Amino acid sequence: MTSPFQTAIDWQPRLACEDDIAALEALIPVSVRTLQAAYYSAAQIEKALGSFFGIDGQLIRDGTYFVVEHGAKIIGCGGWSKRRSLYGGDGHRVEADAELDPRRDAARIRAFFVHPTWARRGIGRSIMTACERAIVESGYRA
Repeated sequence: MTSPFQTAIDWQPRLACEDDIAALEALIPVSVRTLQAAYYSAAQIEKALGSFFGIDGQLIRDGTYFVVEHGAKIIGCGGWSKRRSLYGGDGHRVEADAELDPRRDAARIRAFFVHPTWARRGIGRSIMTACERAIVESGYRA
């Protein structure tokens, strides 16, 4: 069994898949309502959930979204995008966004959320490292 004091070195992000969506839909509101409460009003948070803070299935389909698990439970997620959108979930998008050009555009870091119980234990950092590696492997320079 993994210790709740696990370090960033121990976290092994994996690519998210469609089967993870229900768990992500449960994780994101808990993360946002707790960890962002000091920065946004309750009304702002509720308005942002689903539109700004929500599942972007295109990231999952593109293979650019990662999750970290503790046992079988997803406790963190985040990714990068090769698409033009800067934010937002599936709720406001009708079709796939155009792709960026890795020769001139920067890849975009997107949608990081960690369960509050697991915050500040290196989960986000491990996902960021996985994103940075994948971005470089995909030919982006920035």
